[in-house]
Amino acid sequence: MARIIVVGAGSAGCVVAARLSQHHGHEVVLLEGGPDHAGTDVGTRLASANWIDAMGATAAFDPDLLATRLATDAPRQYHRGRGLGGSGSVNAMLALPGLPRDYDRWAEVYGLDDWSWSAVEGTFRALKRDLVATPPAGYTPTDRALVSAAAELGLPSDVDTHTPQDGAGTLWRHADRTGRRSSLETYLAPARDRHNLLVRTDARVDRLLVEDGDVTGVLLTDGSLLHADQVVLSAGTIETPAILLRSGCDRPGVGKGLQDHPAASIMLALKPGHQDVRAGESCINAVLRLSSQVAEGDIHILPMQGALSVSSPQHHAVVMAAVMTVTSTGEVRLDPERPTGPPVIAERMLTTERDRAVMREAIGHAVRLLETEAFREIVEEAFIDADGTPVSALDDPDTYERWLAGSVGDYFHAVGTARMGSFDDPGAVVDQRGRVHGLDRVRVIDCSVMPEVPAANTHLPAVMLAERLSSALLADLATGTQRGPLAHHQGGTRVHSL
Repeated sequence: MARIIVVGAGSAGCVVAARLSQHHGHEVVLLEGGPDHAGTDVGTRLASANWIDAMGATAAFDPDLLATRLATDAPRQYHRGRGLGGSGSVNAMLALPGLPRDYDRWAEVYGLDDWSWSAVEGTFRALKRDLVATPPAGYTPTDRALVSAAAELGLPSDVDTHTPQDGAGTLWRHADRTGRRSSLETYLAPARDRHNLLVRTDARVDRLLVEDGDVTGVLLTDGSLLHADQVVLSAGTIETPAILLRSGCDRPGVGKGLQDHPAASIMLALKPGHQDVRAGESCINAVLRLSSQVAEGDIHILPMQGALSVSSPQHHAVVMAAVMTVTSTGEVRLDPERPTGPPVIAERMLTTERDRAVMREAIGHAVRLLETEAFREIVEEAFIDADGTPVSALDDPDTYERWLAGSVGDYFHAVGTARMGSFDDPGAVVDQRGRVHGLDRVRVIDCSVMPEVPAANTHLPAVMLAERLSSALLADLATGTQRGPLAHHQGGTRVHSL
């Protein structure tokens, strides 16, 4: 049987470690570069059903990780989770699969026929059994206003948001009555007592150990060498390509293709009676999906009850507008002065005319929503920055561009820096089973392998992907098929399926 090292205990890595360790003949070592927050104040915040509490757990983020959002702006802190649970522990745990066309495009454009909608739909259907949805009676004032505003504008207001239908409806979430639930709680925690699973925290990986194209283990940043029969990189869209680059992986696509959903927020000062934030309860429970002039379902309008920053006047809620189908790409590269330090992240959002046009549409939809009676009933004042600049200022094109340059953020949905594809595709880093092109006994199982970001919050797609690729790895281990993709391709044609 095999000794398997899994690098990274985030949304995907916790799934991988749990699934592999179900087979007691395999020895699984899960390495996490950050700490275990259980039993600490940070852990308490991360467990809250209210995402604002998690965002206040600053120790769960790497303060040295910076990124530029647009091509011309200055680096700002990049919020990625650090510690058991990874970014899954610090995100809002909203659970959407994306649109069927997202996955069909993976198949049609990148030749990934194992990842078409018909191939992945069954996994999403099975995962839905563990999701919850806040009933309308549990909506915040901002949730209720969004759904009512959609109805005022003649849009559907009771859609199942797990489907691709446009309109407003209740969001599905990974949660239970006591809080948000990442892969740490749902997958890793029940597996921690297994005799064949070892979890090591504060164990950051520098690089892979490679001998004549075979990966034999990993080198930690403290100098420790760990040997294994198989290595799985689940370090995430930022750290996985950094490890591959430090390991000398020469595929030109490593670190390229970075995508995330660009989003911008309008702050709302609410009227008395509508301002309260319910402690320990979800602050986001509904979404409005819209189609732009260029694609279906490519805009989300998301309400949030509460504030993540300080403003004057004080705001009590925000409405976020996001572009969910993205064509702009950025990159992750090593810092030449600190190659083992935080990577250099250039998201380069909104660099294509298409993305910029859809962003403008999304903001326009958000403004129109705020003009409905549903929002006028609860909103005292709406503004676009911490200084209280009114929304009407966006009518001026120059003001809009300046505001966007300083305000656009990412949705914490980074993908694409080690994407799937055939060996003869220069942008591809791994094949459909996650095997790294040109290296044996190493796979990537995390969001970095997605060729494009789906039109969804990425935690649920990450779990789907980890479930399917874990099964593929187990099948290959059972048959002794651990060699890399060159052994399974002829002229770029897939021979084995998932």
